[in-house]
Amino acid sequence: MIMSKNENEDIHYISEKIKHLPKETVIGEFSGRDSVAAILKSLEQSDVKFILPVATLSPTEYGDFDSLEINFDQMVKRVNEIYGDKKKIFPLMWYSNPDLWSIMNGRFVEHINRKFGFYSPCIGCHAYFHILRVPMALDLGKRIISGERESHDGRVKINQMAITLDVYKDITDHFGVELMTPLRHMSDGDEVEKLIGWNWKEGKNHPSCAYSKNYTDTKGKVIYDIEKIESYLKDYLYETCIKLGKVLIKDQNADKSTMLEVLKEID
Repeated sequence: MIMSKNENEDIHYISEKIKHLPKETVIGEFSGRDSVAAILKSLEQSDVKFILPVATLSPTEYGDFDSLEINFDQMVKRVNEIYGDKKKIFPLMWYSNPDLWSIMNGRFVEHINRKFGFYSPCIGCHAYFHILRVPMALDLGKRIISGERESHDGRVKINQMAITLDVYKDITDHFGVELMTPLRHMSDGDEVEKLIGWNWKEGKNHPSCAYSKNYTDTKGKVIYDIEKIESYLKDYLYETCIKLGKVLIKDQNADKSTMLEVLKEID
């Protein structure tokens, strides 16, 4: 397992912590530059006053984990400069579930590839980030902030295309949780950096992923078939996330065998 951030917090500890937070608290997905910008953008809304940032790792991430703590401190400083005591960012929490990631993005690779003629872990990985936080969001303000963007200075990321983001939203909507994507139509990276308020270039100061750019050819060109991705989203990912989400809402400590059991009905 590549994931090695040892501050990952037990769900019982997190449950004890969040039950004391204001019920209108919004979960902020915390990772790289775009996630920080999304949190700052969301705070412009009058109904967003409290945010709990949660850092979630995939088992394929490695490298500069410490930068997340540094970025968090920078973000809090920025929020204090803008809002003073009118807005509140709660301490950063770390929570991951390698078994869930494995089931969604590793366990059925051959099945997915044979059925859809397509496989990339990136789409399911982002779905993992969202679905893992749904139970926490249900205990708080029923909202999750994501930094996903449809375009990155004209570059395509298959886990952040319009059809993909729509399915992510459909998944969280199913559980009564709003997936907020305030940067969805912000394609200019300079605009993102301006929103953050400090010098932070895209792709810097965050952990790396072993699967980064796995859907490109040797020259870096993005390769994908939109029809195959649509089929994967509609006929596999959505149903898988709904079934796993129900398990996690019932028991966030559900073991791997329990999660696998509910997927036997999926073709």
